[in-house]
Amino acid sequence: MSRIKEIQALIRYGLYYLTEHADDEALVDGLDIYDVENCILTGNTRRTWPKDGKYEIVGLALDGRKVGVVCRITPSGKVRIITVYEDKP
Repeated sequence: MSRIKEIQALIRYGLYYLTEHADDEALVDGLDIYDVENCILTGNTRRTWPKDGKYEIVGLALDGRKVGVVCRITPSGKVRIITVYEDKP
C-alpha cells in the first residue's frame, strides 16, 4: 500500500490528531476538522521529507478551497497533523 493510501486509511478510521499548531493554523484560515479530513482523503502527496518521515498533502476543503497539510505517521500508527494551511498561489 502506498503511503498516501495508508494515511487516508488511518484518517478514515479516526486514527489521527492535530497538534496545537495545526489547530491554530486551521482556525486562522477558517478551516475545521472536516476540511482537514477532506483535504487528506481527496489529496495527493506534493512533497516528502524522507529523513523526517513527513508528507505534504494537498487536497480540497469542503468549500472547494485548495488546502495543504503536513503530517507524519507516528510509531503508534496514528497520523500526526503538524500544520494546515490554505494553499494560495
